[in-house]
Amino acid sequence: MSTIKLFCLGLVCCLFGGCESLGFYRQAALGQLDLLQRSKPIRTVLADPATSPQLRTRLQRIQLMLQFAEDELQLRVADRYQRYVTLGRDYVVWNVFAAPPLDMRSEQWCYPLVGCAPYRGYFNEADARALAAHYQENGFDTYVGGVSAYSTLGWFDDPLLSSFVFYREPALANLLFHELAHSEVWLKGDVAFNESFASFVGLQGARAWLAESPEGSRQERYARWRLGQAEWARFKTFALAAKADLANLYQQQSGTVGERLRQRDELRDHWQGCYSANLSLLGNGRFDALMGDQLNNALLLSLSTYEDWVGAFAQMFAEVSGDWSDFYAQVAALATLPAPRRLEQMQALRQRGLLQEQSAQRTDHQNSEQVQCQPFADHILN
Repeated sequence: MSTIKLFCLGLVCCLFGGCESLGFYRQAALGQLDLLQRSKPIRTVLADPATSPQLRTRLQRIQLMLQFAEDELQLRVADRYQRYVTLGRDYVVWNVFAAPPLDMRSEQWCYPLVGCAPYRGYFNEADARALAAHYQENGFDTYVGGVSAYSTLGWFDDPLLSSFVFYREPALANLLFHELAHSEVWLKGDVAFNESFASFVGLQGARAWLAESPEGSRQERYARWRLGQAEWARFKTFALAAKADLANLYQQQSGTVGERLRQRDELRDHWQGCYSANLSLLGNGRFDALMGDQLNNALLLSLSTYEDWVGAFAQMFAEVSGDWSDFYAQVAALATLPAPRRLEQMQALRQRGLLQEQSAQRTDHQNSEQVQCQPFADHILN
């Protein structure tokens, strides 16, 4: 049945995508088929004497996580993650982001069934790099990011992959619940909505999973992971401030292209310098690669793809008193609204969440760690 689905999906993609997209859809279909053919049932892997004790223990742990997802998070697992694939590489796919050099606008690629997205994914890294090189030759900023897992939205029974099964337990739970959430609610063509919803489910689900355990060590690992997540959130807030500053510059139409590129480079230098000055608050070098030569429009746009609305979904979850069934029903209802009305409601939810968060911070006196970097675009333009 899966092979028939794959053939039909590939045929539909080719018919809708046109001849110029045939190569892309061919590699996508073949990549998915390769995963299906190489996957082995979990029970077979567990019964194999050659399976390492570490992998056996981890696969058994994952089965408990999946049961928790069904029982406590009310996510539909069905036959997903009941097979295992040894990839032999760190990532399953590589996503390509591209953006004009003087416009904070991501290139869009549209697909049958799922809608448009600000990235294009390849099972072969060389293919992703080749597409990025093509865009670079045409003057675009590009960023290529490896991905450890993805969801087929119920088209296939997604397998467990060697690219993520040995993640630390909090991160693994987060990833599994995130990917399962994609099959719960999916809004065609709205990547920010879909990824933010799944990101919230992953984070909240991981918190609930670890809270169930009486093991102190798991709680400690979760606390360390959350510290890392908070560090990432602080860096991302910093990076998105740089993005907004650059977008402000790009909205100005004065000067030649050469002058505007010079202003852009000066502005990037400003934010890279600010990053270095606040290194102790921004990961102590953890994000140096992102703030080096890779700092461009495509990278900054990729950072805003996955978590724009997490705060809105967190507020919605709080307003239904943590009832997962009510939460999914409200998210599904939100997905049916016209885009302007949905945006209005999401903004209202996020604003209520921010107000409550600010109130809690004032109460707990947690405002001490703030990265101080002033927007610089206005200085360049004066």
